[in-house]
Amino acid sequence: PKAVDEYLDFIEKGKTQNELQLLMNPVWHVHNGRIPKDETIMTFSMLLNLVETSNADSKELLWKFVKKYKKDISEKNYPIFDNLISYAIKYFNDVIKQQKKYKKPNTDEKNALEALIKTLENCNDKMSPEDIQTLIYSTGKENGYAENLRDWFKLIYEVVFGDENGPRMGFFISFFGVNETKQLIKDKIK
Repeated sequence: PKAVDEYLDFIEKGKTQNELQLLMNPVWHVHNGRIPKDETIMTFSMLLNLVETSNADSKELLWKFVKKYKKDISEKNYPIFDNLISYAIKYFNDVIKQQKKYKKPNTDEKNALEALIKTLENCNDKMSPEDIQTLIYSTGKENGYAENLRDWFKLIYEVVFGDENGPRMGFFISFFGVNETKQLIKDKIK
C-alpha cells in the first residue's frame, strides 16, 4: 500500500515538475516519459480502508461508494483509479480478510445492536455524520454501555467488521448509507 501511494504521489508531482525534475521522477521512466494525467481521487491506503470497512467485494459496489464521495467521476475517465479499485479488492481478499474474526453477539449484545438498528430507522442520508454519531452514542448509553462507550464501539466493530477497531461510525454510515448499514448489521446478527 505504501509503495502504491508513493507511485500516485510521483504522478501528482510530475504534473508540475520541470524537465530536470522529471528525469529524477521514477514515474517518468515507468511510463516512458508520458506521465498519466489522472487526478488522484484518494490514496490506495484510504481505498483499502474503504474496502475493509464496507466489505465491498465488487468494483461496482466500491465505485458506488466513491461516487458518493465524488459525484462527477466515471470509471473510463480514471483508468488508474479503476485499476486500483480492483487491486484493493484483491489485496483485501488475499491478505486482510483472512485476519478477520467476527464476534457472535450474546443476547444482551444482540439486543443493543437491534436498538442501534431502530435508532438508524430515524436517520437519513442527509444527516450530518456528527448527528448520526451522537445518536449512536445515545443508543450505547441507553443499552448498558453508559460507563464505557469504548466497549460499545468495540462490540459494533467486532460484530460488523470483524476487528476491534474501525471507522468513526457516523462518518462510515453517512458514506456507506443508512439503509445499507442497517442491513449490514441485520445480516451480522442473524
